[in-house]
Formats: sequence, structure tokens, C-alpha cells
Amino acid sequence: MPNAHKLAKTAARGLIAASKLAADAGRFRSMQKKAQKRRSALRPNKEEITMKKSTFAAILAFIAAATGALVAAALYIRRREKELDEYEQLLFSEDFNDAIEDDDEDEETVPAPETPAEPEAPEA
Repeated sequence: MPNAHKLAKTAARGLIAASKLAADAGRFRSMQKKAQKRRSALRPNKEEITMKKSTFAAILAFIAAATGALVAAALYIRRREKELDEYEQLLFSEDFNDAIEDDDEDEETVPAPETPAEPEAPEA
């Protein structure tokens, strides 16, 4: 019977070891779950992020409107700069300065209206 006693002791030790192993496995599994939750919190699943089609369409419409406004402003500024360049060229050109000087000279040298001294007699 001494062998039975040893066998029972060994079986009891085996059961204790198995229960410790099961407890450790349970702790290990809970640690795995916690780590998985931490990872998913840092990097959410792609399936969780969704957007309605109407929201996406509204964003696209806003971007298109903003782009159109910027293009319109750029075209207006470009056209306005061309007009200002034309005015500047006209203002500082030699032809324009000569035309102004000629007008000034014409105004200064305007002859007095001629008055006839004697009216001409009609020939008969």
C-alpha cells in the first residue's frame, strides 16, 4: 500500500499543478484581451469609421464651391492687373505726354476771332 499512498500524493500534486496551470492560462487569456483592447483603442478598426453618402456629397460640394470662388478671384485679379498695366502704359508713354503738350499749346495759341473791318459790298 505504500505505492497507493505515493500514487495519491502524486495525483494530488498533479491536480494542484493542473489547477495552477488553468489559472495561469485564464490570467494569460485576460491579459491578451486587455492588450487587444489597448491596441484597438490606439488603432480603431476600419469598419468602425463610416460616413453617410449625403455627408460626403456635402463635403464635395463645399470643396467645389471653394475652388470655384478661388478661381473666380484669381481671374478677376489677373484681369484687373492687365487693365491697370494698360492705364500705366498709357499714362507714362511718350505719345500720351506729347498729346497732352500739344493740347496745352493749342489752348494757349488760340487766335482771336477775326472781325471783318469793312463789309464787302455786293457787286451789281
